Amino acid sequence: MASVPPSLIEFTRDCLSKSVPRLEINKALVDAGWSDREATAAVESFAESTLPVPVPKKRVSSGPREAFLHLLAMLLLYMTAFATGAVLFLVIDVFLSDPTNRGIFGADRMARFHAAILMASLPVLALVRWAINRDIIRNPAIRIAPVVRTLSYITLLITSLIMVCDMVAVLLGFLNGDLTLTFILKSSVVVLLAGGIFLWYISGLHFEETLSEGKQQDAPVQESLWRPRLSVAGFFTASVCLVFSLWIAGNPVNQRLIRLDSQRVANLRSLQSAIERFYKKETRLPKNLEELKTFPDTYDYEITDAVTGAPYFFSSTTKTDYKLGAVFDLATPPRQPNSTRSRDGFYHHKAGSQRFDLTVK
Repeated sequence: MASVPPSLIEFTRDCLSKSVPRLEINKALVDAGWSDREATAAVESFAESTLPVPVPKKRVSSGPREAFLHLLAMLLLYMTAFATGAVLFLVIDVFLSDPTNRGIFGADRMARFHAAILMASLPVLALVRWAINRDIIRNPAIRIAPVVRTLSYITLLITSLIMVCDMVAVLLGFLNGDLTLTFILKSSVVVLLAGGIFLWYISGLHFEETLSEGKQQDAPVQESLWRPRLSVAGFFTASVCLVFSLWIAGNPVNQRLIRLDSQRVANLRSLQSAIERFYKKETRLPKNLEELKTFPDTYDYEITDAVTGAPYFFSSTTKTDYKLGAVFDLATPPRQPNSTRSRDGFYHHKAGSQRFDLTVK
């Protein structure tokens, strides 16, 4: 219920104690400059009763449970919306190529991060919303509790600012000539997510304002038909984005194998550098990789596979040519950063035993 000044409560109590009709009290307050909402709230602060004195109604208050549930639901909603938008951005980058875009370096890592957020936040958000709806069914007045309405208005403020900033970005992109299809789609994603949350909260506040004015005190709490559908659409969108993020991230089992192969590539590169320094100092190739460990100008390099324990392959073919190799679990993944450092033979490998022909510089 709306906050009513103490002077207004006292005046209404005095009028009701003298059997002044409620309509006349309401009209007198409005004529005196009070708003219709304030006048109605003052009159509705007292229950209809046959007693000779006014009976005050119990004021709607919020306890720690309501504050905890609604604050948790709001934060989880922010997390879910952020991860959903980030995944949609990745999907746009994957399916649409922009000449001004430098690529999606680390897309698989970003997809795994956002997939983890969605997998953790979606079920918890659904559980929290279920608990909130259960409490509302038991006590509809919870919807007009101060903490609930305050958090709703905070969300409206945040989503409004996001949509305004998005509009500024679109206008700035238009002025800079950057209004590409990718840019338009990403801006649309921001507007749809922020606008959907805004509409969901504003529709709920409209009903709660009506409820707080006492116009539906005896009616059951009912939602508009499109509001629950908007919730279902949001949950469905987040679920689809979770599927896309898992697709971009790849098979979790293969990710460990990819990291192990990356470590083997790093070890081979380190051994190549050590062999180069050995040749520059000794003007010859080492007899084997063990000799590198005794060479004072080299560090303690990994000469064996950390998983299998098998030594990396090394064999000299001429005075300056040699072979260096390892056993890889997988072939080079297709979606990897295409930097200059990644174009050597170590990076482009197949699954199984691979031996690379190298020459000292």
